[in-house]
Amino acid sequence: QAAIDDLAFQHAPVERALSQSRVRLLIADDVGLGKTLEAGLVTSELILRHRADRILVVTTRAMLTQFQREFWTRFSIPLARLDGAAIKRMRNAIPSNYNVFDQFDRAIVSIDTLKKDLQYRVALENSRWDLIIIDEAHNVAARKSAAGSKSQRARLAELLARQTDALLLLTATPHDGSAESFASLIEMLDPTRVPEPATLRREDIEDLVIRRFRSSPEVMSAIRAHVPERVIYPRHFPLTTQEDAAYD
Repeated sequence: QAAIDDLAFQHAPVERALSQSRVRLLIADDVGLGKTLEAGLVTSELILRHRADRILVVTTRAMLTQFQREFWTRFSIPLARLDGAAIKRMRNAIPSNYNVFDQFDRAIVSIDTLKKDLQYRVALENSRWDLIIIDEAHNVAARKSAAGSKSQRARLAELLARQTDALLLLTATPHDGSAESFASLIEMLDPTRVPEPATLRREDIEDLVIRRFRSSPEVMSAIRAHVPERVIYPRHFPLTTQEDAAYD
C-alpha cells in the first residue's frame, strides 16, 4: 500500500529480512536506488506482523527532515523528531526518573545529537527497541583515532545494536577500503560472523548484505519498465572568437 513505484528489485531486502528469524541487514544499494524506500517496506511489513511497535531511526542531521517526510508521506509511518531542543522540552515536562526515549514509540534522531550528551547514553542503555534503522551507516563504522580509540559515533552505534531486536544499516558506501571498518558494521548485525576482519569473505556474510548497482541486471530491467529510454540529440554550436579565446 506504499505510495511508491513498484520496482521488483526493491522487494529483495524485504524478502531477505523476513526470511531471517531476527532481522539484521545491511542494505548497501547504490545511490538513488531507494534504500530509504526499501527500509520503509521492511518496516511496514514488520509493523503489520506486530514485530515492530517501538522504532528508532538514527540519521545525520542533514537527512532528518527528508527521512521523516519519506516515512510519513509514502508509508504513513509517523516519526517523532527528537532534536536537542525537543529532548530538552521533554526533560522539563516529565519527572526526572522517566526515560525521555520511552515517551515515543516511533522516533527519529540525529546521531550527532545523541553523541553530545552522556545522559543520552544512559537513557539509551535503559531503552529497548523492536527496530532500529541507522541511515548513512558508514558514518558509524569503527575507525581508530590517532589515540587508538573508537569514535563516539561508532561506540554509540554499537550500543544501539545491542538495544534492539531488528537492525537495518543503510549506506551506499559500506566499504572504505579498510577491512576492520567494514567488519565493524557486520559485527553490529552479528558479532559471531567476524572472527578475524582481515579474513572476512563475501560468502560468509551473504545473508546479511544486500548490494546492487545501477548496472545490476535486476535493477536495469525494473527501471526500463518504468523509465523511458533516454534519447540524446547532440546540438553543435560554433564558438565565437571571444568564446574560443576564453576556452583556451
